[in-house]
Amino acid sequence: MATIVCSNVNGSNIQVNGRTIQAPPGSSITIDGDKIIIGDNELVIKDKVINISIEGTVGSASTSSGSIKVTGSSGNLTTSSGDISVGGNASNITTMSGDVDVKGSVSGNISTMSGDVSHH
Repeated sequence: MATIVCSNVNGSNIQVNGRTIQAPPGSSITIDGDKIIIGDNELVIKDKVINISIEGTVGSASTSSGSIKVTGSSGNLTTSSGDISVGGNASNITTMSGDVDVKGSVSGNISTMSGDVSHH
């Protein structure tokens, strides 16, 4: 199972494998194994790969397996196996195996061992 941790979420909706979760601004979200924890709320999922889409901005997000998509700006984004897409500005982005696409400016580094980097 994948583990995802998002901090300082400033968007209104987060999608995890097609399920939409509303998160208050500045909240933290932890997805560990089959549990999604937002504050005191907990959801259970059974998928082996977790893809996350954040509609808004996020301070940081990381996953061990799965893609990360942020429509706004982001801080540090990390995944071991999956694509990363940012619609706005980004700080540092790291993926071991996956493509990286950033529409805005990058204030840090972009790193991928096996994938393409696209910066517009």
